[in-house]
Amino acid sequence: MTGRRTEDQRRTPLVDALLKMQGRVSFHMPGHRRSPIFDDPGTSCFHLLDTTELEGSGDLASPSAHVLEAYQLAAAFFGAAETWFIPSGTTSSLFIMLASLLEEGDQLILPRAVHMAVVHAVALLGLEPCFVTGPDSSGFSDGQPDARAFIESIKQYPEAKACLVTRPDYFGRVMDLSPVAREAGRAGMALLVDEAHGAHWAAAPDLMPPTALSQGADMTCQSAHKTLSALTPASLLHVSRKALSGGLVDRDRLAGMVKVFQTSSPSFLIAASIDAARAQAASDGRKALVRLIRLNQELCDRLPASFERVLPPGADPSRLVIDFSKTGRGRLDLIAHLDEAGIDAELIDLTRVVFIPGLDQDEEDYDRLYQALVSLPPETDQARRKARLNKNRTLLTERDTFLSAPASFVQSPRQALLGRKREKGLAKEVIAPYPPGVPLIWPGERMTAAHDFHLRALRSEGVTVRGFSSPWY
Repeated sequence: MTGRRTEDQRRTPLVDALLKMQGRVSFHMPGHRRSPIFDDPGTSCFHLLDTTELEGSGDLASPSAHVLEAYQLAAAFFGAAETWFIPSGTTSSLFIMLASLLEEGDQLILPRAVHMAVVHAVALLGLEPCFVTGPDSSGFSDGQPDARAFIESIKQYPEAKACLVTRPDYFGRVMDLSPVAREAGRAGMALLVDEAHGAHWAAAPDLMPPTALSQGADMTCQSAHKTLSALTPASLLHVSRKALSGGLVDRDRLAGMVKVFQTSSPSFLIAASIDAARAQAASDGRKALVRLIRLNQELCDRLPASFERVLPPGADPSRLVIDFSKTGRGRLDLIAHLDEAGIDAELIDLTRVVFIPGLDQDEEDYDRLYQALVSLPPETDQARRKARLNKNRTLLTERDTFLSAPASFVQSPRQALLGRKREKGLAKEVIAPYPPGVPLIWPGERMTAAHDFHLRALRSEGVTVRGFSSPWY
């Protein structure tokens, strides 16, 4: 028996699984495509550079010398007064950002449809969420309000200390932040932006949507690993000039919150990859984005009418979102088909597939993707096509209704998430399809029969729903 246990301990199932992924085509985060900046002789030895705070390496939480210089170079490139490298991810950046400006009991204006990390931050910090809702309780597409709805909410909750916007959303869509920033400023509120998917925009301001900082945001956080070439889970936390000069953000408090929510053993390897990714974006980013925009458009121009690109005005043209609903096939069909072709998408929901090309995505990858898409056989059975269309229409309407609903808390998110008492039908954690990790139900809200039916229908389509068990929670 001892020999068998010794033999078992030699197995490396996770390593084996990752090694099997070699040779697949990645159209998902991380943006480094497993190689780019590390091919350079100066950075190819990154695996040898994993260290901690030493005299030579410095201190990421108390930046000076070369660490401070790297932060300052990043701030200049991204248009911030100060930038921090957060190598433990944008989840940590969100916690730091909220904790730097808000105290327990403070009101925070935000959509219901935020990343689950924001929900956890609201709960652990003891904040009071004030949901943005539409006029006459009308729903928002994918739960994302427009600027007018945010402005109305700022007027509705004058005691709120801050307003949080997610921009862009998972599909590359943006809204004009300028009027929201002006209204928040008049109300004395901080405008905070989860800009996780927009770190590459600074590389080509003439081609990309304007950054949140350029439109008046006070603090933003970005995932350097999602669309730049940094290692997972590299994150950037930015503070605007007006927020610092006007006293809205206390530099000492911010530095203190970095120490609270950042790991005490930060990865200098990940931090160094942020530095390298910034340098790459500054020198070659615009050229790379011009190329990606061209490749995206050329691919879509070649696709049959059953595939329709989703690119509303102002959206990020480097993101590739394709509606496949006219093929009549379901998400499980497309997942299996792409998997057989060795292609991994970022997200496939009921009707759309999201591809995140890296700055150095091979043109051959686009050829392989094109061949995979055009070889997907359309559904020819008209009854099945109609049934799928009707099911998708119902589920999408339900989704937007749930994601746009007003708050209905029985307990505060903090009480529900941290409390030990469980009550049937009351959510004790985030209940969210994942990805993208946007909650349909927050901790402290009740699950209804409509929620239960909807989530079971999603699971029948192969969608993972975190925090959900049926029958009712």
